[in-house]
Amino acid sequence: MKDDAMLTVLEEAVEKLGIKLSYEDLRKGEVNTDGGVCVLRGEKRVMVHKGLSAGDRVDVLVKILSGLGAELEGVHLPPAVRKRIEEEKGNKPAPKA
Repeated sequence: MKDDAMLTVLEEAVEKLGIKLSYEDLRKGEVNTDGGVCVLRGEKRVMVHKGLSAGDRVDVLVKILSGLGAELEGVHLPPAVRKRIEEEKGNKPAPKA
């Protein structure tokens, strides 16, 4: 699946979860990140740096969605997208005991 198509699917998945998605300049001042999840005024939000390429945006959203666990189970995703998210879950280090 091409990056543009996968990006659209990932953006729709975030919306289906009821999470607001925005593209912001996340590399100014003291902030320097590609993106992440936060809670702002009681609302969960996903913010991604607006200067990233489609491929890099896909990488950021895959990492974020892989961390949502059970929340994502009820969202229909094409097999290629689901596989990419599952592969990302497998790349995460095990929690320390």
